[in-house]
Amino acid sequence: MQTTISSNKEKIKDYYYVTKPNVISLLVFTGSVAYVASAGWSTNFLSLFIVAASVWLGSAAANTIGSYFDRDMDSVMKRTKTRPIPSGRISPEKAAAYGFALLAISLVLSVLFLSWKSGLAMAIGFVDYTVVYSYITKRRTWLNILLGGFSGVMPVLVGYFATPKPIIPLVTAIFIGFLVFFWIPEHIWSLAVRYREDYQNAKVPMLPAVVSEKTSVRVIAITSIIMVIYSLTPLLFPGLFLHTIYIGAAVALGALVLALNVWLLKLPSAARAWTVFKFSSPYLFFMFIAIMADVLLYTHH
Repeated sequence: MQTTISSNKEKIKDYYYVTKPNVISLLVFTGSVAYVASAGWSTNFLSLFIVAASVWLGSAAANTIGSYFDRDMDSVMKRTKTRPIPSGRISPEKAAAYGFALLAISLVLSVLFLSWKSGLAMAIGFVDYTVVYSYITKRRTWLNILLGGFSGVMPVLVGYFATPKPIIPLVTAIFIGFLVFFWIPEHIWSLAVRYREDYQNAKVPMLPAVVSEKTSVRVIAITSIIMVIYSLTPLLFPGLFLHTIYIGAAVALGALVLALNVWLLKLPSAARAWTVFKFSSPYLFFMFIAIMADVLLYTHH
């Protein structure tokens, strides 16, 4: 009896980890913040919960199907070979069925309780990540994460379209979504610098695996600078309706990102790239907190 319980526990754990939950949390957060920013003071907590749940399920579905496509290279890489599919704890067929089941629940939730546009954004995000990124470009070109980066924009649009009468224009939601798009290269490539050999062994053409460490670090720094410049767009376009709180955060956090990248450029190394990687998630987290605070402060109850 005890053995059955513990083996069931292990099974549940494997089905949980095949979804890459650590990657999902930030997407759930960006989708939820986008919902609050578009609903303002009339935020409905049930809708907020459904946005969070559907983004979690949709992202979990994309990661699971992505893992299904990646199973052969995951079994080669040290970092990934203990994952549930390459280690044989979940069969590829069961993983694929599980992924599509998660997607179906996510789409039903989105379309029935949010809006058909939220459902469409979810479906586009899923296709971009699984087909464009995992299946088509990941093994063929170092541009893979740029072409797969559109999936990072979609949780924001899922949240935005969940509001019947958004208080921010669609252009602001798209601007917010593309903050994630411009954030992805620094985040992923900094990680790939650390696991460069792994990617080379698996023949995955992530940028740091196909060019020298120095060149990778330079490109990471350039993409970080582009991201910071992009984040300051509301200074030039007041029509985005993002004010002092957001701009203050974008300037302060952007200065930190630039300082870190100058430090990385001075002495390019895997250890320094790893430090930049560790700072990238808090950067995005605080930028989204600033967006939410800004919208709530500048709109009336």
